[in-house]
Amino acid sequence: MNIKEIAKLTGVSVATVSRSINQPEKVSPETRERILKVIRQLDYVPNPSAQSLSTGQTRTVACVVPTLRNEFFNQLVEGCQKVLLQANYKLLIYSQSSMPGQERPDNRSVDGMVIYVSDFSGSEEVREYLQNVKVPYVLIGNPEQMGLDGPVTSVYMEDYEGVQMALRYLYAEGNRIFGVLAATEDTFIGRRRAQAVRDFFEEYPDCLCRMQFVSYGDQLRQSVECTRRLLEQGERPTAMITFNDMMAVGALRCLHSGGIRVPEEMELIGFDDIPLASYFTPALSTVAVPNRRLGEKAAELLLRRLSTGHEMAQYVLYPVELRLRESTKNLVNSGDL
Repeated sequence: MNIKEIAKLTGVSVATVSRSINQPEKVSPETRERILKVIRQLDYVPNPSAQSLSTGQTRTVACVVPTLRNEFFNQLVEGCQKVLLQANYKLLIYSQSSMPGQERPDNRSVDGMVIYVSDFSGSEEVREYLQNVKVPYVLIGNPEQMGLDGPVTSVYMEDYEGVQMALRYLYAEGNRIFGVLAATEDTFIGRRRAQAVRDFFEEYPDCLCRMQFVSYGDQLRQSVECTRRLLEQGERPTAMITFNDMMAVGALRCLHSGGIRVPEEMELIGFDDIPLASYFTPALSTVAVPNRRLGEKAAELLLRRLSTGHEMAQYVLYPVELRLRESTKNLVNSGDL
């Protein structure tokens, strides 16, 4: 079964059948319904390669993330995919941790891109990377920190405030010696959150902060080792924060192995609120981020741009929330206990 046979059965031209599938707004509702009825009866599936040739569109979007080893990025991708599937778009997923050098999707194979930009070492690299992207794109990240020129559409969360929120809570609990597991500062996300830590301790000089840096990759193993080093550096901290929940898992493992009780001897707050956070032992207090919503919104903005063809500059910033569970002493405002 092909498009010519469908046209013959419905008494319309091949062009009308094609428009009914690819540009339904250009076909009358009565004609389109007649064509769709035949398509359903015959279980016809359009050839995507032929569609691409006739429309100049692939109906495919690429999503580029730093890694798929962190549940946060999996949720983001799921949010993006949900919106795209509803609009009849396919999603290709690219993990930079598995891409040699600065490879990117072939611009000819996708209509647009959603790009999480945390895994770059500087604004110059970001600009060079994006200059070679010839299709519309939406960034997930803070455009002010990237120093990009021209209109940029992006979505992000208030992670700087989230880090400070966690530190202020632990300070109010009476903690004065802190351990921090941070992302390396050759990433935007690591640099921004590390600055939030430094600004906090500059404001509170009565505190001591010890920071260990964990790079992308095997964060679980690295966070165990980094926590061990924190515990060996002089007087032991009474509170820890981590820049994501995956690091917090490693920290919990190390603390448990060392016989350190959480939260009685060490309070711990993660970041992201991945689905497993409330199932850890103890359940993890964390800074909750709208993980899926970031992906959904990025996809919505990209689809809007693809449909209008207009360049736009829009920055959507989502708030974060401190969600207290069993890894901190005070359970006021606990999220899902």
